[in-house]
Amino acid sequence: MDQLIQFIIGVSGDPIIGRWLVIVLFAASAFALVVAIYFLTTGLYNPVRKRFHTISGTDSEARFFRNTTAQLGNYFVVRDRVGDKLNYDRQRLLQAGYHSKNSLSRYFGIKILLTIGLPVLAFIICLVFFPQLSSNSLLLIISAGFMLGFIGPSFYLDNRVTERKRIIRNGFPDVVDQLIVCTEAGLGLDAGLQRVAKDTALSNQIMGYELGLVNAELRAGVAREQALKNLVTRTGLEEIRGLTSALAQSMRFGTSIGNTLRVFADDLRDKRMQNAEEEAAKLAVKMLFPLACCFFPGIFIVILGPAAISIYAALGH
Repeated sequence: MDQLIQFIIGVSGDPIIGRWLVIVLFAASAFALVVAIYFLTTGLYNPVRKRFHTISGTDSEARFFRNTTAQLGNYFVVRDRVGDKLNYDRQRLLQAGYHSKNSLSRYFGIKILLTIGLPVLAFIICLVFFPQLSSNSLLLIISAGFMLGFIGPSFYLDNRVTERKRIIRNGFPDVVDQLIVCTEAGLGLDAGLQRVAKDTALSNQIMGYELGLVNAELRAGVAREQALKNLVTRTGLEEIRGLTSALAQSMRFGTSIGNTLRVFADDLRDKRMQNAEEEAAKLAVKMLFPLACCFFPGIFIVILGPAAISIYAALGH
């Protein structure tokens, strides 16, 4: 405890200000402890919630963590009204596959816990195992823990969005081809989407899940154009946005949906070929640095090593 007080006074540079900082720090810690105990008791001993999850058979530990983070994040989340445009974080959560209404609250709750917990954990570890560290080094480690806790969830969410987009993009051409077969076989667009969603779920679960949500919205009475727009919002892919626009124009002007899908599929194949050629053109540049750092030094050692030894021996004599 004395080391902590001396550290805070040393960082502040003034004993009076340091003592006030110590008082404020302990007051904030006591308040955080009371709030944590409140969340703990309400999460564990809520009889209605406990009975509901007992009947449903959900995991109690995961449920408690989700409820705690959601309650903590509710204080920092502004609820979206019906018809409002989704904010950036909620849209990223949808594209990452988190479709729960409390996903944004849990995201902010996890970010708050990590932002506060990682610096405290880093400070305790440094204080116990590395007491010889200077004040500047300790402050740098605590700042690194704070930045990691604040930015880490965002990086994880971006990586999950990128991976999910890649999986959906790889399975989307097969979906379009199956939808063309279904529509030309005499099925309507709604029936074709149901059939394609059922078949796609066997090979691409994420794409099948998204199409299943579209079918669920259609059965619930949502307009077809709005359901397709919701699909674009949940995936964030320009290819699906183009398909939605093409289907909307086809339904508005009364043209054949099969012909529209076939033209769109041809255009999609051209884009896939262009993307493949672009990646192939980048391959030579990407291989330059591994070759220069890993392959060429070994070749130089094998080729020039004997000559260098001979020259060194001759100059030595």
